[in-house]
Amino acid sequence: MALTPIEILHSSFSLVAIVISIIIGLIIISKYFKFKQRNILLIGIFWTGLTFPWLPTVITFIMILFGGSGLPVEGYILIGIMILPITVLCGLTAFINLLGVKKKRRRLILLSVLIFNLIFESLIFYFLFTNVNIIASLKDPLTIEWSIFSQIYFIINLVLFLVTGILFSRKSLQSESREIKFKGKLLMAAFISFTIGTVLDFAIPNPLTYIIARLILLSSSVEFYIGFLLPERIKRLLFKE
Repeated sequence: MALTPIEILHSSFSLVAIVISIIIGLIIISKYFKFKQRNILLIGIFWTGLTFPWLPTVITFIMILFGGSGLPVEGYILIGIMILPITVLCGLTAFINLLGVKKKRRRLILLSVLIFNLIFESLIFYFLFTNVNIIASLKDPLTIEWSIFSQIYFIINLVLFLVTGILFSRKSLQSESREIKFKGKLLMAAFISFTIGTVLDFAIPNPLTYIIARLILLSSSVEFYIGFLLPERIKRLLFKE
């Protein structure tokens, strides 16, 4: 099938955003081998996993470019949703550890989130083979429309992501260190911009909105990378004595 210029544009932005996010996730994961801190590994997995809901669009784009017909709706669902519980739990575990949540409360939070995700994932897996339209439908090969059922699942996890991220960022903002405060500001921006980009992407499924959403998601990855790791070059540039 032939792609329109705007479809090529938004798919290209999706490709760039996903590649950059995965690279950033892998860079964070690589820091684990240097510092041997489990939370760094979990956050690297978390940020890499956040790209998966947009990965089917990129796969379809590449398939069409090479003469294919793109993924079926089942492919979008399997790639885009099925890894979400792992992503959420990795990020939540790391952030509540860094926030210093007490062990008993930490276990209760993680268990509640795990049960919630397992229930939804079980329903999604069931509907995938019985009535896939309850989960989503394809408007065209590059545009998936998620049902209310799926949107509720995304929204609850997104709110959890935003609240946890804001709490983590606020802790950094309360520090006396200029560097840590700066990191907190960027992390806050990253969590908010990721949420805005995701809401735009899922709430208004059309190519023009996708372009705007992908740019916002791309900016959130850069903000998160600098805010979480603060590379030495940027540190020296911004915090000269």
